[in-house]
Amino acid sequence: MAKLLKWSALPLAALLLGACGGAQKPAKSDEQPLSGERAYRAAYAPRAAEVKDGLASGQCHVNSSCGELSFVDCGMAADGPAYYVKTASNEVLEVCGGACMAGPRQDMCVVCPPPEWTCGQ
Repeated sequence: MAKLLKWSALPLAALLLGACGGAQKPAKSDEQPLSGERAYRAAYAPRAAEVKDGLASGQCHVNSSCGELSFVDCGMAADGPAYYVKTASNEVLEVCGGACMAGPRQDMCVVCPPPEWTCGQ
């Protein structure tokens, strides 16, 4: 019986170590700092193709424009995304829309509308 307890405790100890921080986070010095307060926008680059394809297929439409920017609706009424886009370059400045009702996230809804959108304010 003692051998059974000894061996059955081993997996439990391994599980507890894993759950209690067995994997270490990288030291602060190893982490790359963000370059500017809008650095998160770099992750939006692939979304430019989504906007372009959505406009071409009719799944998205330009809801409004403000200077060099467009607000592109891709089904935001049904929790779909909406994008603030630089019209000439298709660069996505911000991802907003119906999903933002849950609040800002790391990958979208950070600043809706973005500071570049100056119309109606």
